[in-house]
Amino acid sequence: MARGIFGLDRVYKKQVQNIKDDNFESWPESATYGYFGFGLTAESPPYVGTIDRIDFSNETTSAPGNNISQARYGLAAVSSSSYGYFGGGLDPAVSPSYSDTIDRIDFSNETTSAPGENLPQGRVVLAATSSSSYGYFGGGFAPPTVVNTIDRIDFSNETTSPVTATLPQARSSLAAVSSSSYGYFGGGGNPVESPSYIDTIDRIDFSNETTSPVTATLPQARSALAAVSSSSYGYFGGGGSGSPLSAFNTDTIDRIDFSNETTSPVTATLSQGRYGPAALSN
Repeated sequence: MARGIFGLDRVYKKQVQNIKDDNFESWPESATYGYFGFGLTAESPPYVGTIDRIDFSNETTSAPGNNISQARYGLAAVSSSSYGYFGGGLDPAVSPSYSDTIDRIDFSNETTSAPGENLPQGRVVLAATSSSSYGYFGGGFAPPTVVNTIDRIDFSNETTSPVTATLPQARSSLAAVSSSSYGYFGGGGNPVESPSYIDTIDRIDFSNETTSPVTATLPQARSALAAVSSSSYGYFGGGGSGSPLSAFNTDTIDRIDFSNETTSPVTATLSQGRYGPAALSN
């Protein structure tokens, strides 16, 4: 499932169990709302720190009224059962422009705060994935270079630290999904390498935080893609292998099978080729 918004596969699994148990009291907010935060607009100032909410029961939208400490775009997010965490991003209007800040939203009352622990490294266009205990922020652009580092937030105490293992390949504008045991970082780009658009998938083992490349690759190399997952498969869709709004933007969806880590193109495609999409699932 897409990790750009709150590590939603954890939300989904908890929702499924609550439905089976007819229990919505223990997790009412995450089962009821989705939250969209930050971004870039055509207005002034262009960089926003607002959070918008969609109510799943009636599909109405609203602004809870609590915004984030630093406006920025190109960040990533993960979630625990109680909080959503936004990390990284870029705002050229401030110094330093490349942010290491982590901002938090409390699902129980929709208040926002800064836990106090930031990412060890400021970066933009990174990706994030999570286990039940940790959130992992990987890749991205950290001046002056594209990086392969992974930073971790511990959900139990909100401390952050770099993971000893790194992605086998530096990349930015990548996407990530997870199974119950592994996180997968796929696609992306690195302008100093040839080819600059990446089809490889790197895996982090949640049990020991080691990383390794997956033997299978995406059928099509691309960056600025999005990813979403079911309990059995991860799906990487959209993206581009050229400049935005060009004929190189893709409508294809590629699938990774979590049971054997093989990949294949999905027969169905997106209705339109697109660069820089986002994804989530019920």
